[in-house]
Amino acid sequence: MRHRLIPRSLQGRLLLTYLALMLLGLGGLILWTGLRLQFAIIEQVEHDLELESLILANALREPLEKWREGERDPAHDLDRLVRAYAQSVNVRVTIVDSRLRVIFSSDEAVLPHVEHDHPEIVAAILGREQHDIRWDEWRKEERLFVAAPIRDDDGRVEGLVQLSVPMASLYGEMVRTWASLLGAGGVMLLVTVLASLLLARQVVGPLQSLTKVTEAMAAGDLEQQVVPAGPDEVQRLGRAFNRMAEQVREMLARQRAFVANAAHELRSPLTSLQLRLEMLQRHGQDNPDLTHHYLRQIEQELKHLHQLVEHLLALSQLDEGKPLPRAPLDLAPLLYELADEVGPLVQAAGLAIRVDVPPHLPPVAANSESIRVIVRNLLDNAIKYTPDGGRVALRAEAADGEVRIVVADTGQGIPPEHLPHIFERFYRVDGVRPRRQGGAGLGLSLVRSTVEACGGYVSVESTPGEGSTFTIHLPTTEKPLDRRSGDV
Repeated sequence: MRHRLIPRSLQGRLLLTYLALMLLGLGGLILWTGLRLQFAIIEQVEHDLELESLILANALREPLEKWREGERDPAHDLDRLVRAYAQSVNVRVTIVDSRLRVIFSSDEAVLPHVEHDHPEIVAAILGREQHDIRWDEWRKEERLFVAAPIRDDDGRVEGLVQLSVPMASLYGEMVRTWASLLGAGGVMLLVTVLASLLLARQVVGPLQSLTKVTEAMAAGDLEQQVVPAGPDEVQRLGRAFNRMAEQVREMLARQRAFVANAAHELRSPLTSLQLRLEMLQRHGQDNPDLTHHYLRQIEQELKHLHQLVEHLLALSQLDEGKPLPRAPLDLAPLLYELADEVGPLVQAAGLAIRVDVPPHLPPVAANSESIRVIVRNLLDNAIKYTPDGGRVALRAEAADGEVRIVVADTGQGIPPEHLPHIFERFYRVDGVRPRRQGGAGLGLSLVRSTVEACGGYVSVESTPGEGSTFTIHLPTTEKPLDRRSGDV
């Protein structure tokens, strides 16, 4: 049942919440104000009656004294004075003596009797002011009563003046007050409902638009965009969604291009392998030299294919945002090890290599295998693109809170217009091909992605015909490296 009362839509829930809060707040305010005004009405009438009773008590002191002495002066006739005063202020005036016997009353319905110890009578005798609301036995209605003492010159109570008015007129005024409050509350509630509907639409409308765009994108229409509207927070949500959608489109475009390029790059070595295998099947049995030649080429193609697959897998892991395990490393021993590994390749290419690395470097937060892949790629490129008789350099230094690894060569260099694109995947510089087995255009992209995953960046300087210099910048860590632990 509770679920049926609560709307399922956001707009309905917002409207219901606003109305509930308004009803609670406004209803409480109207109730408190109405009760206060109701009390104020009674208090004001009671105050006015008490003031009138005191004035009348003071005016009746002398007439009451003469009446008690038996004088019948028409100018001071007590009965006439009481009736005239009651008619002028529209109240019932009752005079009682010190024994609480009714002497006169402006209301003919009130018969001679002895007043009971009503609260206003007792308070007046004691010199206090107090009103009382009770059922009147003479008029058969509820009335408000007050009383004031009539004192002689010595301050003794000679009698009492009792004033009363019917509560019906007061209740009528109270009803009119409550009606005014409820009318004003109704107007405020109507205004609140209209404002709540407008506000809810301003919030829900853009969200509904965002929902439609999201559903369209989920159905495959990725070109959708949201028009930011509504409050600032909803507009920020719309702009954030548009940025996210743009990033998704770009990511999907990169993935499609990546898959297409990867398929193209894999097709070439696979086709080459297939052709050589066919040649071996046709002519290999009768020609051992040809068999050896093709097997050597197949081995090179397999190495190239293996390297391509390794690069693709590494880039895929980086794209997925998988963090690389890192630890404080001294890169100097690793660089010396890599220099030894490429030494035979350098000699076979007819090149010279220079290693300028200090015995120790400040620790950097990195992964040793990742650094190995980075530096080895740069060294392999330097060897491939440097002609016979050239030089390859591997340097490292620590400065300005970072470790810089420099791989330089005296090779062909890179034209300036290609420098901004060399780190893009599958990008090759037109007209520049290594004289040995070419790459797939993934090495430098893998270098940049891996260096950035380690918190650093890579820069390049190149002059056509003079060579290229790649510099890896890795921030140092504050954690000291324990030389006894064998970390490298």
